[in-house]
Amino acid sequence: GKTWKNISLGLPQDMWVSKVIASSHDEKTVYVSLNGYRWDNFSPLVFKSDNYGNTWKSISSNLPFSPVNVIIEDNVNQNNLYIGNDHGVYISLNSGESWEPFQKGLTAAAVHDLVIQKDEKHLLVGTHGRSIYLAEIEKIQNLTEDILNSSIYISIRKYKEI
Repeated sequence: GKTWKNISLGLPQDMWVSKVIASSHDEKTVYVSLNGYRWDNFSPLVFKSDNYGNTWKSISSNLPFSPVNVIIEDNVNQNNLYIGNDHGVYISLNSGESWEPFQKGLTAAAVHDLVIQKDEKHLLVGTHGRSIYLAEIEKIQNLTEDILNSSIYISIRKYKEI
């Protein structure tokens, strides 16, 4: 903390920084979510840098028009990202190129925090006044490019006999 470098120059200015996370898979990669609802800007603002914050790329692509409150990277699969916005949770299986709703069983509420329980392989979803939700994400963490690009995939699990 003796020296600091401003890495926000390539980002939209005067926005609330809702989350900054460093990748646990690549030391050069950092993600940031910005929130402009305090200025009536409800655009999803999510960015990724692959060079320590020197340049930024928007990874908001097809996210709905809603402020983003939190972004996290999956601790197992570096391609998986999760965001929480004012309407729920969204997941990207391709490093933010596209997003899908991740909301089955989740009430429509603002999501302000996301945490992965590493040992249990659970995603914990902290909502605004609606409780905490838990999603088992082990199968999502194990998705590979081969699985995603195949037309059909069958997973066979062997059980131990007792």
